Amino acid sequence: MYRTRTLAGKRGWRIVPALALLVIGGCASGLSKDECHLADWRAIGYEDGVQGRSEAVIGKHRKSCAKHGVAPDFDAYKAGREEGLSRFCQPGNAYSQGLAGKRYDGICPGHLEPGFLQAYQDGRQLYTLERDLRQVERELRHKQNRLADIEVEMRDTGLELVKAGLTTEQRIILLDELRKLEQERTETRALIPSLEAERDRQSQQLAILKDEQLL
Repeated sequence: MYRTRTLAGKRGWRIVPALALLVIGGCASGLSKDECHLADWRAIGYEDGVQGRSEAVIGKHRKSCAKHGVAPDFDAYKAGREEGLSRFCQPGNAYSQGLAGKRYDGICPGHLEPGFLQAYQDGRQLYTLERDLRQVERELRHKQNRLADIEVEMRDTGLELVKAGLTTEQRIILLDELRKLEQERTETRALIPSLEAERDRQSQQLAILKDEQLL
């Protein structure tokens, strides 16, 4: 089930039947010899439309079938594609495409595009916030893990430094390594609070958007 923004109401959402997952801008594979000879061009057009494929895909069908001496029925194909697009270009599907981060290539007819774009942009906005939040969370985990690793490396380097029998050169190298680790630890510690704050800010922003889309 997909949530779809209603055309009536301030921020209304309703539940609509789920369409199969569709790929905006997808490409149809080449038709075989048998498919060309037995083609129902209206049905092929409908499938391309309901899958959100661009009008240019008919050129691929024409090229594939030309090898087998078959020419597409362009009128039947166009009628089928328009019927398929009328299903593809519904707000419920638009929202799911935006939420999945799919690209929209401007294929919807003019009378359907405004509603499609409104729902698509709502889904895309939520997708973008969730993506950005995941990136911040990954970076925060990386810094936290690195800080733990630095502590271990500093401990091990310190133990090496107090071993007997080290040359002056070896001690200088170990001390330099400790200095670099200390500097990295300071820098990493300084970054973590800002990443935590950014995570919290984005989490709050995401929660607000989800609440708005459910109103």
